[in-house]
Amino acid sequence: MLNLSIVIVNFRSWSKLEGCLLSIYQQKQKVKKVVIVDNLSDDGVIEDFVKKFPWVEWVKNDSNAGFAAGCNLGVQNCSSKWFLFLNPDTRLPTDCLATLIPYCDQHPDFHLVTIKQLSESGKNTHPYGVFPNVWDSAGLVRSIHRLIFQPDQTKKAMTASPIAFPHWISGSFILLRKEHFDLLGGWDDQFWMYCEDIDLSKRAEEKGLIRVLLNQWECLHSHGVSSRANKKIKVLTKAEVVKSTHIYIEKHFIGKNKKWAHQWLRFHKSIELTVIGFIDPSKKEILKILNPFWHELFS
Repeated sequence: MLNLSIVIVNFRSWSKLEGCLLSIYQQKQKVKKVVIVDNLSDDGVIEDFVKKFPWVEWVKNDSNAGFAAGCNLGVQNCSSKWFLFLNPDTRLPTDCLATLIPYCDQHPDFHLVTIKQLSESGKNTHPYGVFPNVWDSAGLVRSIHRLIFQPDQTKKAMTASPIAFPHWISGSFILLRKEHFDLLGGWDDQFWMYCEDIDLSKRAEEKGLIRVLLNQWECLHSHGVSSRANKKIKVLTKAEVVKSTHIYIEKHFIGKNKKWAHQWLRFHKSIELTVIGFIDPSKKEILKILNPFWHELFS
């Protein structure tokens, strides 16, 4: 048995979660514990899943407290050497954990680990990125900046060798030792959704912990299932991306950089959502959510 606990936070992702759990059950080596934290799906499905997967430890959250809070709740009763935080819309090859965990055991200098993630069509989804700076909250600026000033962090560079070292790794698959999770103080639950993985990686960097991408291992990841369940949830989660970015800026930026990063994010998002809103009404709904948030932030 692998000295590993797997924690999955779920919100109405039942069809994908079933595939994920079956892939865990079919692993060549069993793991110590699998914990599912259900963030108040409140759709009457969880009871059937509890019966179908009795080997899973089910935690019913009394609110949708977000991904980070769900992860922290999930590990409360876990004492294994390794923690794996996994999205419900992932599926693992049968030999994934049986080979990955021993390999990582042999590399104590690998602290936060992720693997290659493929879409349903087999496309690399690149579950990593560079730490934000003042201006790169705009996607085009981020791409240009990375290409010119951080060529070792481009997608081409990250996939060129079996082992790469990105700035941050996606919360869809993060493997780390319990001792390092405790050192970091867990996930920061002021992030409801998005940027919590960037924040975890940033705090890891500050503690001297290395983030690692292992391209020799891979899993399937159907990105964004929970956040795209319906139009209302999609609007809320798109707004949360912006809110969480502001929270990250407030936490990790200082002085004039903090001020300019906040202002630039509000400026280009306001323009983008207003212009595209003439074509896509959902953008106007996102703007309605953000305007009160911005008013409070900048007042």
